[in-house]
Amino acid sequence: MGICGSGRRLKAALIRVYVTFLAASQQLYDKYGTQADPWMTLVGYFNAMQELGGMRRLVDDDVRTRLQETDRRGLAKRRTPKLEELTSRRASTDIPQVLELLEAVFDPVLEAKRQAERKAGQKTTSRIHRRFARNQHAVRRCGCETVGLMVVGGQPKATAEYIQATSRVGRSRPGLVCTVLNWARPRDLSTTKDSNITMQRFINTWKPSR
Repeated sequence: MGICGSGRRLKAALIRVYVTFLAASQQLYDKYGTQADPWMTLVGYFNAMQELGGMRRLVDDDVRTRLQETDRRGLAKRRTPKLEELTSRRASTDIPQVLELLEAVFDPVLEAKRQAERKAGQKTTSRIHRRFARNQHAVRRCGCETVGLMVVGGQPKATAEYIQATSRVGRSRPGLVCTVLNWARPRDLSTTKDSNITMQRFINTWKPSR
């Protein structure tokens, strides 16, 4: 899926996409339970550390606030999501802990058990709701089976980078990749104007996974 908000800042468009996806996945989880597990974790992919850092601040503030009001628009409220970052800024000793959190399953029964353990003061493992990645190598380091929802902030410079990053999504169950394009960036605009050519280029360079 591609979204290009003409006349709007990229971060403003990303905020709305994040809120919509997180609230919609919560609504599916409330209705179908553990079957919605792959879409309860949103992976944010960025082309530069500066973009990632700026968006993280907005997620900690605007996205959290908006998620408390999404029920007014027909979606579900979502409690304060857990946010993790998988970039070069993280110490190598922290990576196994992040991967362990990714393996935790969203399940109503397990969630009730975790809440009881938290009330009792016991240590629990909570699933990650959002994870930020800087490049395709960071995406590779996460469990491929757990990735079902990704938002790409801006079109990556190289076609191979885009393919390598987004191809990790939806390997075990259907997945969704949304690319939010920057209308003020010529590279992103060329993607929307010449979408048929762009898709043909992806098809020609795509390597089937085994």
